[in-house]
Amino acid sequence: MGGIENAVHGGRGLRAGEGPQGGDVEAGWPEVAYESIRAINHLTSYGYAVPAPVLYDVLGNLQGVGYLLPQALTQLGEGLEKSLAEYDVYDTAGDLHESVDVARGHLLTAADAARTLGAALEAAQSAIAGQGYRTEEEHQ
Repeated sequence: MGGIENAVHGGRGLRAGEGPQGGDVEAGWPEVAYESIRAINHLTSYGYAVPAPVLYDVLGNLQGVGYLLPQALTQLGEGLEKSLAEYDVYDTAGDLHESVDVARGHLLTAADAARTLGAALEAAQSAIAGQGYRTEEEHQ
């Protein structure tokens, strides 16, 4: 069975790696997610008005992040624990099994927070579901 370090979905893995042509570095999916949020921060930093229909679409996608993150975080934690049996793992800072247990606990806490995030974004989206707007051309 191949390791996660070589697994690819949609042309990307968990970490940056070689591109399809051998030399280009493809960002890993977590980096793409980070850069996506960073781009939203950049785009919204200019003080533009954000009409409800635009925000509705954005929230629809962002709530998906909140609802999908718990599964990803849980599976990453399970994979971390499984790595103890499949790799020659060591821990220079202390007890190997204890650090994995602590990390998995934090991942479960993060998964719970992500569920709350998804629900809050869904509630925000629902609150503006009936709004629309007219462009200046339509208003005249």
